[in-house]
Amino acid sequence: MRIAHLDTGREWRGGQAQVLLLARGLAARGHATLLLAPPGPLLERARAAGLEVQPWGARGEWDLGALLAARAALARFAPQVAHAHSAHAHALGVPAARLARVPAVVVSRRVDFAVARHPLSRLKYAWAVDRYLCISRGVREVLRAGGIAERRLALVPSGVELANGATAAPAADLRALIGAAPAAPVVGTIAALAPHKNHADLLRAARRVVDARPDVHFAWLGEGGCRGALERQRSGLGLERHVHLLGFRPDARALLPQFTVFALASWLEGLCTSLLDAQWAGVPVVATAVGGVPDLIAEGVSGRLVPPRDPEALARALLETLADPGAARARAARARESVRAFSADAMVEGTLAVYREVLAESGAAR
Repeated sequence: MRIAHLDTGREWRGGQAQVLLLARGLAARGHATLLLAPPGPLLERARAAGLEVQPWGARGEWDLGALLAARAALARFAPQVAHAHSAHAHALGVPAARLARVPAVVVSRRVDFAVARHPLSRLKYAWAVDRYLCISRGVREVLRAGGIAERRLALVPSGVELANGATAAPAADLRALIGAAPAAPVVGTIAALAPHKNHADLLRAARRVVDARPDVHFAWLGEGGCRGALERQRSGLGLERHVHLLGFRPDARALLPQFTVFALASWLEGLCTSLLDAQWAGVPVVATAVGGVPDLIAEGVSGRLVPPRDPEALARALLETLADPGAARARAARARESVRAFSADAMVEGTLAVYREVLAESGAAR
């Protein structure tokens, strides 16, 4: 099979990691792949992995030049499937693929933002997309609510690599990085500093946690546009010595096993592969019950779930988890077993099944 992937992300985030895992998995199974993406981490890592790549970017969702460039690249490669992985790639890649007469066109939907809320968004979701690959039940429900027909929705959860998850050697001593005592509890978070990740509420929860447990530190791995506002809020709460913003860390997955607890405060979340990584690393998890997160955590069984935008509930769950490490370890052990269903291999095979189904339908239609 010949598959072209289109992505417009210029940074390295969860979506880009999924594109690379999928493209590598398809190539390992003997499928020809082409990646269209802007210069940046995804393109560089795909090239280093030996995948065929072509630089491609867009200034927005209605960049005619980018659409025509994608059409030309797809016509040259002649794929059987065109797979768009980002919002801009959806808007531009779908018409480009149809103009290039690609038999099957699919779109991955990784976030649970509402869709078709204004005329341009409704136009985009009216494109001839054969399948939307939803990474969680929460994402699928959002698309269904946006008027997307059930037959065009497929559930294909994101995947993580399991072979080196919990056994990877740490790249650095996390507590030394943040200036904490060797035995200090660390509540860790791996997430972009973006509004929907809601680090602001995590800071409010941190103030309550530190008031009760002055030995606790918070380590945030990730970068984003909210950094300045969060640093000011941290200062206003007097948490400079307890909340550490470490920025983007290429060794984030290796640092995970050093967390005492993994915390997620999002008010929107498609699935969160960092949460999966934490579970595979055996780290107890406290997270908000939003989007696809309940697909990964059973409250009180494999982790703790709290309502979104409730810093007090988040703080209570963190303090309870820290106070009873035995129960936390038991939940983490159950969570680690459940992660096997979210392996990268399962994601690749699930995606391939959708490709084959759509191609069979397009062949029957012809």
